[in-house]
Amino acid sequence: MASLWKHPKSQFWTACFTDDNGRQLKRSTKLTDRNKATLMAQKFEAAYRMKLTEAQARKVVSDIFEQIHGEQLYHATVRKFLTDWMTNKKSETSPGTHKRYQNAVDKLLDFLGDRADRDIAYVHKRDLAALRDKTAAELSVSTANTDLKILRVAFHQAVIDGLRLDNPGASVRTLEERKSSDAPERRPFTEKELKTLFAVAEGEWEGLLLGGLYTGQRLGDLASLTGRRIDLGEELLTFRSQKTGRDMVIPIAAPFLAYLKKNMPRDPDAPLFPKAHEERKEADGESRRLSAQFHALLAKAKLVDARPKDKNSGRGHSVKRTVSELSFHSLRHNTTSWLKKAGVPESVVRDIIGHESELVSRNYTHVDDDTKRKAIRNLPVLVK
Repeated sequence: MASLWKHPKSQFWTACFTDDNGRQLKRSTKLTDRNKATLMAQKFEAAYRMKLTEAQARKVVSDIFEQIHGEQLYHATVRKFLTDWMTNKKSETSPGTHKRYQNAVDKLLDFLGDRADRDIAYVHKRDLAALRDKTAAELSVSTANTDLKILRVAFHQAVIDGLRLDNPGASVRTLEERKSSDAPERRPFTEKELKTLFAVAEGEWEGLLLGGLYTGQRLGDLASLTGRRIDLGEELLTFRSQKTGRDMVIPIAAPFLAYLKKNMPRDPDAPLFPKAHEERKEADGESRRLSAQFHALLAKAKLVDARPKDKNSGRGHSVKRTVSELSFHSLRHNTTSWLKKAGVPESVVRDIIGHESELVSRNYTHVDDDTKRKAIRNLPVLVK
């Protein structure tokens, strides 16, 4: 017969009962109401004395919850929860970020196989650790760590929703990213390389190059710019970084300003770089196509070897990436290096480029526009 016991130092009743083998068991009810705790103890004993399937056990727990709280206990399979989670994330993230989240979720569902259709409570930290190691071996450590961070966010929501008692990803550590001795390092362009690159750049790529070089911003952010984001009178560029979510305010350097004055769209809501904007839109907010075009431009300038036509499989984050020492991101290295070489304070450099740092936080460091204007004027003029 089930009974109750309360530890002198606890406010909760403990259920005492025996299973079908006569073993005496104790389980905390987490309840202070004696009548409700008695009901739970009886249900515990009945459940332990039966040979329950997973579905039957869930039904027993749901009945207990409903009798005590007056509402049904919500539960979900891994697939159901993550599908709903991704639907909610669609309105909260950019298309590119949403696609990245979906990729991490798809990897977990594929890794779990049939277990993806079991209750989300059955996912263990060893599952996420094994998936992390598998992804690191097949793709890269960086991808594995990013996937893990995304899944941590998902399972944190499952805890908030009451579907789990813990986050299985919280105790799984990210892997240390160690590069091999022969791995290429991203570097800035030399002055000679930049002049060669500008000599072969045509159409929008001249403007994108100037934008990358004189603002230090990412290719995707530049491709998303509209006329409304450019104030020629104040010579300021304002936008929200799609990667970090930071509101950026950047003084426009003279070479880029000259380009903008000649190429501003008549419609303020029209994109500054229509072709690049459309390419990114067709790629669901990702910049891989534009990056491939930039690599072709580098090859045209004979700064890198051309890639085979079938090199890009179109599978995005599901294939191992190759890293080149020169890419559009190298322009950020140029801008940062030039600003620091000119003696611009570290906090100002970070505010212009948009780097995040534990040492210099935007919440504690505020840089005025005039200070940034002086910094931008220190950038060298390579093109007329």
